[in-house]
Amino acid sequence: MQTSKIQFIISFLFIIGYMILVTIILVVEISDTLNMKAGGNSMMGELKILLGVLTGGVGQILNYWFNKPKEA
Repeated sequence: MQTSKIQFIISFLFIIGYMILVTIILVVEISDTLNMKAGGNSMMGELKILLGVLTGGVGQILNYWFNKPKEA
C-alpha cells in the first residue's frame, strides 16, 4: 500500500472520529434523558478541551494536504 494512501486513510479516520466525538458530546449535553439530572451534569468543560486539542490536529492534517513543496 502506498504511503500517501495510508496517510489519506489515517486523515479520513481522524476527521470522522473528530466529528463523531463532537456529535456525541453535543447530544449528551442537549439531552436531559442522557444526563443524570435535568439541566445539570454539564460537559462543556470537556467539550472545550476536546475541541481545542482535536482542532489542532485538524490544522496539521490540512497543512499536510495543502502544503506545497518548496522548490530549491
